[in-house]
Amino acid sequence: MRGTSEIQRQDSAWQYPVAVGSIFLLVVWVGMLVTVPACNRPTPPAPVEETPIPEKAPPLPEVTAPVDAAPQRITIDVAVDDPDRWLFVEKVRSSAPGAWATGSFNPERNKLTIRTRDVQQFAINTGRIPIDWKRLVILGIDGHNSELRKRDYFFLHFARDRHGRWIVQEP
Repeated sequence: MRGTSEIQRQDSAWQYPVAVGSIFLLVVWVGMLVTVPACNRPTPPAPVEETPIPEKAPPLPEVTAPVDAAPQRITIDVAVDDPDRWLFVEKVRSSAPGAWATGSFNPERNKLTIRTRDVQQFAINTGRIPIDWKRLVILGIDGHNSELRKRDYFFLHFARDRHGRWIVQEP
């Protein structure tokens, strides 16, 4: 008899951890089924404050000229001998209604920027611009940058070649 009771104890001891382990796995599995979808639920959107819509919107301004139209011609009296003037338009494209050139200099970047429209030839007087020739000098013409090197003369003349690129005219 003694042997039988020991076998039964071993069987019950053997079955007890299996039953507890199975119950534990079942509880974990059911817990995951319940909590995982709850974690992935989207949060409700915040309430949106509605602004009152006016009954009649104000009228939009009328556009009378297309965006690409030439600006209205304004005459600015600038003496040719003005000490602050360093950009000179020398030749414009024939039949160009609104040819212009503008220039600026950024001393921190040591960059000279020139924008043109319908200009065929222009000149700059580098003697009137506070360029630091010991540093790299950037010359940007119509969005294309290049290096500007010091010459023995102050006036630099630029002209468009037959491909539309700006080239320096040597004296």
